[in-house]
Amino acid sequence: MPSVTLATKKAPPKPEARKALPINAEYEEKAKALLRYAMAQKGVGIEELATRLNDMGVEISAGGLANKISRGGFSSSFLLQCMDALEVNLAALPR
Repeated sequence: MPSVTLATKKAPPKPEARKALPINAEYEEKAKALLRYAMAQKGVGIEELATRLNDMGVEISAGGLANKISRGGFSSSFLLQCMDALEVNLAALPR
């Protein structure tokens, strides 16, 4: 069996930051817009949503929530927690 020398071995590709990929940035914008739309439809502001999340056991300040929404890079579980706090019935959404 031939031996592999270090000179012929290729280094693995460097991982690209997830946020740097255009497709991820596009969907982060969509998630942010969806959450803001739901808040507007329910007439709930940042302070109220933060209070509702805290009541559910999700510890977050109003400032932290505003930053998280502004960045848009939150998890799907956080989005679902917000939708639950806003009393959005996701099961009723069209498929």
